[in-house]
Amino acid sequence: MFSNTQQNRMGAMLWYAVLIWFSSSILSQALFIGFHGVPYDAMDLLGGIGPAYIGLVLIEVSMWAILAGLSVVKMARKLKLKPVNIVPSLGE
Repeated sequence: MFSNTQQNRMGAMLWYAVLIWFSSSILSQALFIGFHGVPYDAMDLLGGIGPAYIGLVLIEVSMWAILAGLSVVKMARKLKLKPVNIVPSLGE
């Protein structure tokens, strides 16, 4: 469907998105702990934004599913056995 360069570019962009998401989560949690002394509760945050939290959860779950799928494809490609051109010697 996509060429290798397009797949590599899309995979790299997805990894960048995950890295940015993870880093921002860590930094926001550290900032909240710095101000309040305790970590924030995710359920309170999600409940505070109303029904839009369903969309946010769906986006995050889909991002993790895509990342898992790309990881499985990448691992399958790396583990794929390459054909070996061995000709039997026929008893010689």
